[in-house]
Amino acid sequence: MSLEIQYISKNNQIETADGRDTVPYDTTFTWYDYNSFNDKEQLLADFNFNEDRLEDETTKRYRPQYYNFDDYQLLICHVIDRDTLEAHAINISIMKDVIVTYHDGVLDDFIDIAEIIKHKHEDLEVDIALHILHATVDQYFDIVHEIEDDVMLFEEKHGNEKKGEDITAKMFDLRKRIFRVKRVIVPMEELVEKFKEQEDIFNSSQSEPILSKIDSKIDRQQLIIQFSEEMIDEMKDNYISYNTFRMNKIINVLTIISAVFLPLTLITGIYGMNFKNMPELSWPPAYFVTLGAMIIISIAMLGYFKYKDWM
Repeated sequence: MSLEIQYISKNNQIETADGRDTVPYDTTFTWYDYNSFNDKEQLLADFNFNEDRLEDETTKRYRPQYYNFDDYQLLICHVIDRDTLEAHAINISIMKDVIVTYHDGVLDDFIDIAEIIKHKHEDLEVDIALHILHATVDQYFDIVHEIEDDVMLFEEKHGNEKKGEDITAKMFDLRKRIFRVKRVIVPMEELVEKFKEQEDIFNSSQSEPILSKIDSKIDRQQLIIQFSEEMIDEMKDNYISYNTFRMNKIINVLTIISAVFLPLTLITGIYGMNFKNMPELSWPPAYFVTLGAMIIISIAMLGYFKYKDWM
């Protein structure tokens, strides 16, 4: 089992415990961190949580959730894997002077509990839950900035791409990455708006300023994503427009060639029938006259096309 326990002693010091049985009874706050989804059975044995509402690798909803039960509140947010862009849930259960987190991975680099406790308020468990939510949204910046940099680099390399390498596959890959990030960020915005509209959900003096920061950061992230998406769309439209124009030019040339050879094919078809009653076949200069007529027809048709500005 990978359970980490931190608590605040009666001397207001942050201590760690090896197990639930070693946590002193007079602690003012306790944080139980189950940092592996394999700990689900132990978590449910330690706490009477609703199993159906917890999210892990087998139960994925890809949307942040908030549930208010009789004896605890459950907040579910998501971090994004930088390599795969998959969403991984962090389950945050909030009780009086107790917070329980259930996720996969460690939160040591994700949130500094000591820094939060320096500014300790009465509802510390709510503050920590909101700080985890804030740190989760803050983590999105690494992803969206990386996508933005890749889009800018792509534009510098392929912005003037006209022919040769097909860049549509690379555009599709960038759009797929943007979509995977949006499916996490957009629902998070909806959750934060829900919290701001219902002020009684998280009743803490820190709620309003933290939620405002989270909302502001989500807005900036969406602007970056929107900018990246618009750049990809504009490059795609430019690439498709040029290739459509180039294809039309090719079709135009082929059409002119076909039009020029159509009367020539007709002439050769007529004289290729070899009927006995064809006076031209016995006329000595007929071959050269026919070739000359074909050349004159070709030049005349090309001149007409040029006059009409079709070529």
